[in-house]
This record gives sequence, structure tokens and C-alpha cells, in this order.
Amino acid sequence: MDDVVDAVPTWLSQYPPPRRHSPKRWVLVGGATLALLLALGVGALVGSQIATSQAAAATTGGSNLSGAGQGPGGPLSFQAPGNTLAGTPGPSGKCEMLTVTAVSGSTITAKAADGSTVTVHTTAATRYTQNGQSATLAAIKVGSRISVMGTHNSDGSITASSIDIA
Repeated sequence: MDDVVDAVPTWLSQYPPPRRHSPKRWVLVGGATLALLLALGVGALVGSQIATSQAAAATTGGSNLSGAGQGPGGPLSFQAPGNTLAGTPGPSGKCEMLTVTAVSGSTITAKAADGSTVTVHTTAATRYTQNGQSATLAAIKVGSRISVMGTHNSDGSITASSIDIA
């Protein structure tokens, strides 16, 4: 029976002492954490300054920043300069639906929700969609609800590049 007690190797009963982490490691981890927090703080500050200046430009009639965060398509509008949605943007930045009051040849007259009249000129290049499918000018009838994308003309009318029929 004495042989059984000696069967356990001695190296299993001798664990190495736990490793202590050097103070340099903690300084490095703390420095990296501080740098990350500083970068996040600076990013938040710069972002808020940009948003404030864009909001000020939008409310004071500043330059059109279409594609740079402010525009008729909402917070991120990637429309080409000069192309805007018909009607006036609502409080959430989305375009109003227009209700067609007359169709005469290639000219559509419509009313916005605020009662203003909008004249829309179409061309051979105007694209029409209805329920996600291709459509034609003939699909637009008095009473139809439409969204128009195009170029605002100096007389207040819009030359449509595309019209979505609801």
C-alpha cells in the first residue's frame, strides 16, 4: 500500500505562483481607454456643431445643402442639385402628396395639402410609376394623388423628371 501514495507525481502538487501584471500594462490600458473616450467626446461635439449649423442654415434660408444632410428628401437626401420634390417639405422633411385638379396635354395642375396650386410640366423624359410599376401620363386623372421629383422653375412651376402615382 505504500506504493499507492507515491503514485502522484510531485510536479502536479507544485503550481507556479500567480503572475502579477506590471504597472506598465495598467497604464497602457488606462491611456488607451482615455484616448477612446476623448475621441468619442470630440466626435460628438463636432457632430452637434455641424447639425446646429445646418439647422440654422435651413431655418434662415441659407445655402441648399442637398446631399449633405439637409434637403427636401429628409435628413439624407442624395438628389442632384436642382432636383427637388414637388410641394413643400412637411415638418418631418417629407414631401406632401399632391392632388391632381386638371390634366391638359403635358401639363398637370395639382393642389398641395395647404391649398396652394402647383403646376407640373412633363416632358418625353419624365418617368411615371404606379404601385412600383411603370406607368404613363394617361394614368394620371383628376383626383389622383402624386409625388413629383423635378426642377423648380423661376415661375414656381416644376418640370418633372419623375412622377409617382399613388
